Amino acid sequence: MGQSDAATQSGAAAGALPFAFSSIGQAPEALPSGFKSAFVSETLKWGELTYLDRTFIFNRELVIRVLKEDGGWAFESDDPELMGFGHTRQEAELSFCFGFALNWDQIANEGDENLTLDAIELKRALLSLVRVQK
Repeated sequence: MGQSDAATQSGAAAGALPFAFSSIGQAPEALPSGFKSAFVSETLKWGELTYLDRTFIFNRELVIRVLKEDGGWAFESDDPELMGFGHTRQEAELSFCFGFALNWDQIANEGDENLTLDAIELKRALLSLVRVQK
């Protein structure tokens, strides 16, 4: 299994957002000299997340913003607050899934007495999100 196969998700729904910004009430315009906007945004909703040999089944959908700007990609969620970055979309997704699993192992499974207030907040968000880990 290659690195590209390590992180996957299923049960996802995607909704594309506009690729270019425009003034209120105006249609998007082409950029001068044929340049295209370097910004792309998309929203995903995952019912589960798999990283390596573990799958996290969620109690609710995890909403993730996928952003591409200036040659890099980012996967971001607000609840819980997590991010993953990469040169490619696949690298950013893998980074996000790795970060999720790492936070699960090091934060969600740690005693509160060993965590900061911010970490306890993240722990509660993770525990409320994950129904089961397989």
